[in-house]
Amino acid sequence: MVRSLVRMAVTVCFAASAMGLAAQADPSVIAEACGDRSSAVELDDTLNKVARDVSNDTPLNDAMLRVGYLAEKSTALYFKVLADDAAIEEIIADRYCVGVRDEGFTEIGVYHSHLETWIVLARPIVTPAIEDAAVIEVRVLELVNAARAQSRLCGDRELVAAPPLTLASELTAAAARHARDMALNGSFRHQGSDGSESAQRVTAAGYRWRSTGENIAAGQRTAETVVAAWLESPEHCANLMNRAFNDMGVAFALAPSGSPDTYWTQVFGTRL
Repeated sequence: MVRSLVRMAVTVCFAASAMGLAAQADPSVIAEACGDRSSAVELDDTLNKVARDVSNDTPLNDAMLRVGYLAEKSTALYFKVLADDAAIEEIIADRYCVGVRDEGFTEIGVYHSHLETWIVLARPIVTPAIEDAAVIEVRVLELVNAARAQSRLCGDRELVAAPPLTLASELTAAAARHARDMALNGSFRHQGSDGSESAQRVTAAGYRWRSTGENIAAGQRTAETVVAAWLESPEHCANLMNRAFNDMGVAFALAPSGSPDTYWTQVFGTRL
């Protein structure tokens, strides 16, 4: 099994000497201070709530989990003592612009109380959309066949190149069933919640098989990262490179909540 959990970045807290009321509801102060690269930062009401919790000494990661905000990376800024916009821009430009620009934050939340202001900057985790499933399936196939086109080491085993695989709708259906099951139950294993094994799900999907196999993964959000994870695991790499397989199906499912947020199943087979 391959498990690559997506976790929130380490919290970094900053302190500064001044902050004005203008930042309460308008991220333009940061945008103007840091230039065009930060102009895409948008105000987010959920992050406003996070900033409020942070003001009450709630750790940033805990505050985000409380409101269900999954961040690829995040940081909290703290300002004290009132200042005008010019002073705010100078403080931000001097101390924080490198982080705003280089970390790629896209959303901002603000909470102001008396002469103190808390700002939370974040970039949310972006999961693949269900409507992109067919596109992602084709991309996974392309990457898998590119990997199979050359010999490679799977752990300490050297496997020769293998013929390309073909997509099979039945195998995709079996993969989708198990990916959804894992996502709904937060269970990361080959056995389904109903006790089914991979071969049983393949048979139930109508695929009459001579040989079959399955890879699973959790946490990856692109075709590229999930295939890379499978190739890094000796057992899953061997499955992917197995010359006995002619067909493939792959599917992902989004978890209702929690981390990991994305579950993947890849099913291989050869028909009778």
